[in-house]
Amino acid sequence: MPIYKYSVLKGDPGPGSLSPGSQPHYLINVDAGGKTYQIAVNIESTDGSQVLYFINQNYTPPDASALDTLAVGMTPLTMQGNPAVDYVRSTANGQPLVTQSQMQLLPLPGQTNSSNLQNAVVQFLNQAIADDNGTIYAFGSQYTEGTGIHDIHMNQGNPPGSFEKDNGIWQDGMLVFELPASGTWAAIFIAFQTESWSTNNSGNPV
Repeated sequence: MPIYKYSVLKGDPGPGSLSPGSQPHYLINVDAGGKTYQIAVNIESTDGSQVLYFINQNYTPPDASALDTLAVGMTPLTMQGNPAVDYVRSTANGQPLVTQSQMQLLPLPGQTNSSNLQNAVVQFLNQAIADDNGTIYAFGSQYTEGTGIHDIHMNQGNPPGSFEKDNGIWQDGMLVFELPASGTWAAIFIAFQTESWSTNNSGNPV
């Protein structure tokens, strides 16, 4: 069964903070037409659920105009409908959006470079805030109450177990930063080491 209400949140980024708890997320406030939403980003590996990530500082969206024309706020996305994201199937200029070989393993807390992902999120967030027209796009699953978005990571290829129910295609999560002042885009891709990059049309590993 696919994730709950796959969507993209677009808006003006605000300051972020680290959530408390044993599996912390980095929480980003987003203003969208006067309404405040929250983005919850996985930024820490846990034993048995190590995070993989890839930071693209020169990101080329498959269709930048589709993002620019999105209304601010939360927009539900349909399977394979632009601008839905699929780590295995999406392409830009004929090339994969991201590949497994590009992903880096985020070390467990306390190990060297274990904060790299959080540092990258903060870096691009600060750039987007400093840019008068900076915009953030978060792809993932809506909170059940509709006030935010999470599952900002690959959502397919999960092995049998508690996350198998989330498998699906054209429903992967990611963060995209549009930085008009420098004429650039940046993107952060997140996956888990347990997820397979060879999936069938139901998003299950093959």
